[in-house]
Amino acid sequence: MSVKRGTELWKAIVGAVGSLLPSRAAPAVSSERVILPWRDDAQRTYPSIGLTPSRALALVQSADHGSPAQLFELFSEMLVKWPRLAAVEQTRRLALTGLEWEIAAAARHAVEDAEIVEYCEREIDRLDTLSDVLAHLSGAIGIGTAVAEIVWENGRVVDLTPAPFSRLTADSREPWRLRIRTEDAPNEGVPLDEQPNKWLVFAPSARMGRPFEGGLLRASLLLFLAQNLSFKDWLVFSQVAGMPVRVAQFDPGVSEADRQQVLRMLQSLGTEAVAAFTKNIELKFMEAARGGERPYQALQQYCNTEITILWLGQHLTTDIGSSGSRAAAEVHDRVREDLLVHDIANESRLVRQQLLTPLVRARFGDTARVPHFRRSLIQSVDSRVLADTLSVAVNELGVRVPLRWAHRALGIPEPRLREALVNGQQFSGEAREK
Repeated sequence: MSVKRGTELWKAIVGAVGSLLPSRAAPAVSSERVILPWRDDAQRTYPSIGLTPSRALALVQSADHGSPAQLFELFSEMLVKWPRLAAVEQTRRLALTGLEWEIAAAARHAVEDAEIVEYCEREIDRLDTLSDVLAHLSGAIGIGTAVAEIVWENGRVVDLTPAPFSRLTADSREPWRLRIRTEDAPNEGVPLDEQPNKWLVFAPSARMGRPFEGGLLRASLLLFLAQNLSFKDWLVFSQVAGMPVRVAQFDPGVSEADRQQVLRMLQSLGTEAVAAFTKNIELKFMEAARGGERPYQALQQYCNTEITILWLGQHLTTDIGSSGSRAAAEVHDRVREDLLVHDIANESRLVRQQLLTPLVRARFGDTARVPHFRRSLIQSVDSRVLADTLSVAVNELGVRVPLRWAHRALGIPEPRLREALVNGQQFSGEAREK
C-alpha cells in the first residue's frame, strides 16, 4: 500500500468516526486578554474647561474622523457638571439594568432546547462580571457605542471585561471599522473585526458607517452648552448684582493720597463690612436692581425640560410639582416605558447574537437553536393585581404558568430543601386571627 493511499484511508476512518460524534464548533479566538490595565486609562484633559461652540464642533468632527476619545471625555464631564442630565441618564440606564433577566428557549415547548437553556444559564450565571459589563454596555444609550471583551478558555467563556470608552477608535481610512487602543498599539489600535466571537459591541442607535453617532449625549451637547454658559453668566451676575455697590463721596479739600487710600479700603472691604473713614468722607451702599436673574432662570428651566424630554420622552414624571397633574404624569410614564421596551429589545438582541450564539455553537454545534436573553417587566406590576391575574389565568383559563416564573413575578423566593413552609390553612386562619 502506498503512503498516499494509506493517508487517504486514515482520513476516511477519522472522518467516519468524527461523524458519529456531536458536532462542535469551538470559537476561533485566542485565550489571550486584550483589555489589560493601562496607565492611559487614568489620563484626563478636561475638555469642558473653556468650552465654546467652535471647540465642541471640533471635538465632534474629530470623533467622526475616528478619534472620539476627547468627545467621550467631554460626555463624562457633562454628566458631572449638569445634575439634571446625570439624573435622566441614570434613570434611563437603571430602568434597563435594574430588571431581572432570564434565558428562554428559542422555540415554545421545545424539550430538546431545555439542555441548551440550562447550559447557557449555568455558564452565564457563573460570570461574576456580567452585571458590571451589562451596566457598561448600557452606557451606549448615551455614548453611542460600548465594547466589552469576551475571554475564552478551552471553548468556554471565563470572563467578560468592559473596554474603557477612551480606548475606542476607528480606522482613519475606514471610519466604520472599530478598533481598541492597547498599550502595544496605542495609536492605531486593534481591529475588532479580525477577532470574531471575541467582542460585545453595543451600538443601539449608530448611523450606518458612523459608529460614534446616535448617542443621546451627542444630542445633548448643544443643550449642555446653553446650560453651562448661561449658568456661568448667572453666577457672575449674582456676584456683581447681588452685592451692593460701595460709593465714597469726598469733600473738595480731600487730598489725592487720602482718595487713593479710601479706594484701597473699598477694594479690600469684603464680607466683614468694617471700615474707618474721616468725617470728610461719606460712604454709601447702593442696592442692585431686582429681577435680573429671570432671563438666566428661564433658560436653565428650558434646558432642564428639553433634556428630560430627550432622554425620557416626557418631563412630567420629573416636573410634576411645577406643572401638570398626577394623571398626566402617569400617561407620560407609559411613554417612558415604550423607550424601556425598546432598550430591552436592543440589549436582548446584542446578548443573543454576540454572546449566546458563540457559546451555543461551541458546545452544541452549528445546528443548535440559540435561546433568547430576556429582561422581565414584572417589577412594574402591582403584586396583588398580578396574583389575581394569575389566579384567573391558571384556574379559569387553564394557562400553564412556570412555577419558577410565578415565584419571581410575585417576589416570593422558592423554598429550599427541608425548609418549613406556610400552607394555605395556616395563612388564612391563624394569621388572620392574629
